[in-house]
Amino acid sequence: MYEYTRAVFYYETDKMGVVHHSNYVRWLEEARTAFFNDSGIPYAQMEADGVVIPVTNIDLKFKRFSSYGDSFTVRVEMTRYTGVRFEMAYTVANQNGDKLLEAVTGHAFVGDDHRPVALSRVLPGRHEVMQTLVRGPF
Repeated sequence: MYEYTRAVFYYETDKMGVVHHSNYVRWLEEARTAFFNDSGIPYAQMEADGVVIPVTNIDLKFKRFSSYGDSFTVRVEMTRYTGVRFEMAYTVANQNGDKLLEAVTGHAFVGDDHRPVALSRVLPGRHEVMQTLVRGPF
């Protein structure tokens, strides 16, 4: 399982000092981007090669709130990969190990025309790496 950790920024909180719910989605994206960068298949390179990876669905289950001054860790893993779509699962916990959020995101590979593409056909080397990432290697 891959882990991404950082502090809560002041601008992510509301007037009560509690993290606004929309920021959790951003944290998932930060962790997912780091996951792929560290796996050798950065999003930026995929896009430069003509493949975009939109979010197709997201499911969030809030458990506890986070506040300014906290830090958090997003644990992320790829749980499904079909060659055209993939799914990621996340757990976000604070510095004390308290679970803040559980989430799942779905994604698809699309070309410049916004139509689905099979990664095995358009970027076979990246397809091979994606196959190794399902529930590993982290």
